[in-house]
Amino acid sequence: MKILVYTLFLSLSLTSCKVNTIEQWTVFEASWETIKEYNNPFSEVEVNVVFEREDNKWIIPAFWAGDNKWSVRFAPPVIGEYTYYPESTDKGDPDFNGGKQSFKVIPYQGENALLKHGFIQISENKRFFEHADGTPFLWLGDTWWKGLCKRMTWEGFQELTADRKAKGFNVVQIVCGPYPDEDMMEARWENEGGKPYETIDFSTMNPAYFDYADRRIKHLVDNGIVPVIVGGWGRPQGGGRSTLAQVGLEGYKRHWRNIIARYGAYPTIWMVGGEVKDSYGPWSELAGYLKDTDPCNHILCYHA
Repeated sequence: MKILVYTLFLSLSLTSCKVNTIEQWTVFEASWETIKEYNNPFSEVEVNVVFEREDNKWIIPAFWAGDNKWSVRFAPPVIGEYTYYPESTDKGDPDFNGGKQSFKVIPYQGENALLKHGFIQISENKRFFEHADGTPFLWLGDTWWKGLCKRMTWEGFQELTADRKAKGFNVVQIVCGPYPDEDMMEARWENEGGKPYETIDFSTMNPAYFDYADRRIKHLVDNGIVPVIVGGWGRPQGGGRSTLAQVGLEGYKRHWRNIIARYGAYPTIWMVGGEVKDSYGPWSELAGYLKDTDPCNHILCYHA
């Protein structure tokens, strides 16, 4: 009996001391659930997750994944030991405050250049693109503005990805949000999970839409293609007003926070909006919000 008790104790001790291991630049994902009920979880509460390694800290926005669940994705840029814990704007919810955990990062072992060399950045001399480790990156891009809706089937998306990969493309520009030349909240926005939002101010989000969008964004990255994600279109449409004017600045911030939380752990590039100008105040303010919200410092640009 004593031997059995000791063996069980040793087994439990080894299990509790086990540290998760992940490869550098790959996506680490963790989730939390709360017993607290929110009327509109997407717009009522914000959850961040703090990742720490030695003196470095990354505050990563988490995304509402449906029901009472929030998830975070993080691509560790250096090898070593990390700890992480959640923080919430609702300080009264203990499920999202505290509880430090850990994992270990080892070198990447695969052949995907986006994971082997790291995120895309602008060179120090501002003349070319490069990976995080200094390896040059030649942008050879294609435009699939409406590639996240079901007008392009999942099978068609895979076929097109394979075609572009075979031809040497390494960038795809794709809209996640209001489309060019279409009115707000059209049925044509839908993918297999429905529309991205249920209200024009983007206060009520549909997680199922983004679950299906996840599959396509990940597929691009798995095939060595950088997704350049466009958050929406700026040209006046649907009554002669821009999408930002119709959604509102706060709604667009919610939208972009959700995009950053979902896709910031991938080697993405952010395109704030299509046919917009930084000189127009609200778009400039939105670009500043993106810069402040994304701790991974992805390249930020406009489609002018």
